[in-house]
Amino acid sequence: MFIFRWRRIILFLGDLALFYAALGLGLMLRRFGPISPDFYLENVKIFSLLVPVWAGVFYVIGLYDMRRINRLVNLINYTSLAFAASFAGSIAVLYMFYLRLGTPKINLVIVLVLLHLFALAWRRLWARYFLPKVFAQRVAFLGGNALIDEIKHDLDINPHLGFTVAGLPELPERAGEGGWLPRGRQGGELSSAIDVLVVDPADTSKSSLFESLVVSTAAAEHIPVITHLDFYEDLYGKVPPEHAAEAGWLLQHVLSRDKHIYLAIKRGIDIAASALCLLLGLPFFAAVYAALKLADGAGVPAFYFQKRVGYLGAKFVIWKFRTMVPGADKAGPLYKAEKKDSRITRLGKFLRRTRLDELPQLWNVFKGDMSLVGPRPEWAQEVRILEREVPHYHLRHLVKPGVTGWAQINFRATSNKQDSAEKLRYDLYYVKNLSLALDIGIIFRTIRRVFQKDESFK
Repeated sequence: MFIFRWRRIILFLGDLALFYAALGLGLMLRRFGPISPDFYLENVKIFSLLVPVWAGVFYVIGLYDMRRINRLVNLINYTSLAFAASFAGSIAVLYMFYLRLGTPKINLVIVLVLLHLFALAWRRLWARYFLPKVFAQRVAFLGGNALIDEIKHDLDINPHLGFTVAGLPELPERAGEGGWLPRGRQGGELSSAIDVLVVDPADTSKSSLFESLVVSTAAAEHIPVITHLDFYEDLYGKVPPEHAAEAGWLLQHVLSRDKHIYLAIKRGIDIAASALCLLLGLPFFAAVYAALKLADGAGVPAFYFQKRVGYLGAKFVIWKFRTMVPGADKAGPLYKAEKKDSRITRLGKFLRRTRLDELPQLWNVFKGDMSLVGPRPEWAQEVRILEREVPHYHLRHLVKPGVTGWAQINFRATSNKQDSAEKLRYDLYYVKNLSLALDIGIIFRTIRRVFQKDESFK
């Protein structure tokens, strides 16, 4: 929703201004003095090619997600990673199109260093001052339930999210021929007190006079009115499973939609991408296979096969590079591993850290058992337990599982029932919002997961 997106637009515009400021300052530092406008504009034409590079890197790395960079340590880590990626991408772009100009690498390094330092400082100011104090939106809640109480508490303790909880003002009553009427544009009592109205539809359906007056007044004064479920979903990127299990949710967001074109395009992309990656990756697959054989002996299999649950509960056999000692799955489903899991081999640690052990799943994608993007397919024995202990766990099987997915890029690997329940909330977000744009965004953001440890954010 736009009320959640405009702040990222402002953050990006600030980055854009800082980029051209970094360019001017960098050129002055390189020349040890002032520069002419013509010289600056000449470099602007060249360096403007880099805007899509660093902007794309900032998005993929996560520098526009304030939940992830609110902590200074995370911000420094992400900024450092962004600098390395931006420099590599910028070198490729500049020297691909401007070989004859001979743009000095020193200029590029100075500009990018300044940009990332400015971006780091800009985000600290944004999170500590601008977002909670200048651009914070006043949100009022109409109705009450456990989920609304959870949201209110989280907004109170996390000002960097950019919302402050406001109370509803007393609205004067005006009688007319139709009964109760809002004051609308003439009064403006509501718009002067709140910026967003979050409503519990169950309460408003009771048709109480006050609730009807508040909603109609908000509509007349052009105040955004959204349900508490949509607010929760846009704020956290997940869906409460207890609400997704309701027949109305399923009818509105899953069963009634026509996704035949999307599914056909997605399947075509899955076949083409998996076939290309399998073909180009043959030398790499052979190298990993040989390394596993050398490390663990010729008698130990290099591949690992396990029965997983896929679309609509159908079972299939997944392919992965083996990262554990043989017989490791005898510990059973939901095994609570120690901090240093003795079952994982030395080479297996590297394969897991880089997510390279997942690559053989491309064969499952090519066959149609999986897609490139979707909920993670879980072990059949584990699913039987989770479907008994985690309410509505079966809803994640309404779409085809994937090599990567929304839950994988937003939450850590699961090792217990509580983690699985939380991850289900992210899976349901994907079930509701699946689209090619979301799939592409997930694929790009998966790159970031290769360079970071497992972590979770509310």
